[in-house]
Amino acid sequence: MKKLNNLAINLGLTLGTLIFTFTVGEIGLRIAGIEHPAPRMDADENPLHTFKDIYRGWAGKPNGKGLWKEEGIPSEIKMNSAGFRDYERSKNKPENGLRIALLGDSYTEALQVKLEDTYGAIMEKKLQQCPVLKNRKVEVMNFGVSGYSTAQELMTLRHHVWDYKPDLVILAFYAGNDLSSNSPNLEHDHLRPYFVYKDGQLVADMSFRNLKFWQRNRYAFSLVDFLPYWLIRNSRILQLIRKVDIDAKRRQYNKDYNAINIDFYKEPKPNSDWEEAWEVTEGLIKLMRDEVYEKKADFMLITVSHSSQVLPDIQQRDNLKKSLNVPNLFYPDIRLKNFGKEENIPVYNLAGPIWDDARKTGKCLHGFDNALPCGGHWNVEGHKLVGEIMSNYLCERYTVLLGKKG
Repeated sequence: MKKLNNLAINLGLTLGTLIFTFTVGEIGLRIAGIEHPAPRMDADENPLHTFKDIYRGWAGKPNGKGLWKEEGIPSEIKMNSAGFRDYERSKNKPENGLRIALLGDSYTEALQVKLEDTYGAIMEKKLQQCPVLKNRKVEVMNFGVSGYSTAQELMTLRHHVWDYKPDLVILAFYAGNDLSSNSPNLEHDHLRPYFVYKDGQLVADMSFRNLKFWQRNRYAFSLVDFLPYWLIRNSRILQLIRKVDIDAKRRQYNKDYNAINIDFYKEPKPNSDWEEAWEVTEGLIKLMRDEVYEKKADFMLITVSHSSQVLPDIQQRDNLKKSLNVPNLFYPDIRLKNFGKEENIPVYNLAGPIWDDARKTGKCLHGFDNALPCGGHWNVEGHKLVGEIMSNYLCERYTVLLGKKG
């Protein structure tokens, strides 16, 4: 009995000490004004995007609004009524109109710059000045969504783009993460559809629909998130513990991502995750091509530049090539160009002309002062150049095409 009494006393003292320490810590953090509110892991609180799209995992919120404060130019972002970062568009195609649909990820949605400064908006404005298109209403429609994989872009095409009857579909492919995002073994965020080969055919894996919130992204989930949300919301100590845990996981993510982020420059090793990612990616592009051609529309692919490919500092580029032990930084561009020739898909590589301009002007066409200078996404000058490159290319193409018809 004495031992039980001692055990009870010790447990009581331990529990009392923990409660006292917890209470003092809570009071101290509140006096210091330290607070780290945690998002609800099972909620949909993002003002621009919803995480409940049954085909794509997440998507833009119809008429969503939010203030962008991250990489790039701070501004208010508005989604149109269809949930895309674009001007309002009618599903009724104008008579004699020319509609171009852009599919892509964050480079196309381009939250880093104002809507009128995106390459799609510049293409629309410039193409309207093309002599052979002057009597047609040109619309370049932005269906890009940040973080999207090729599979999600295919789902966007199937379930949204065809409502607007485009004449041309352009897939903007960013090798920096589009390849890895098509592989469940390389991608960390699993709230998305994947495609896998079964009996030689690509089949959609939609298991993300049954994903629990803690299964989505191991880098963004803490064990604290298992606790009731009301408890986390009202406890500064739990918020601090969660922040320390998530910060550590983000550092690990940056380390892991940087390791993955250089492999796309290289030819994949046989039977590797990267070889499988390439096979699935090329299969998805062919699927997209077939579905576009079945709709009697045109299809083309543009390869988005990675910031390292187009650095104006040649020495920096050479140092990266040596560290990677590769002959050049254009393996994905060259591979997709050759793939396009084999599969009847026009491919335009943007990295070449962007790098030419960067070398001539000495300007970085990626990067912002509030983020990574010369790194990250296209800046205003980068979008302007891409918009001009693509509008000139398409103007020449339509001049030849309409000339033949005439």
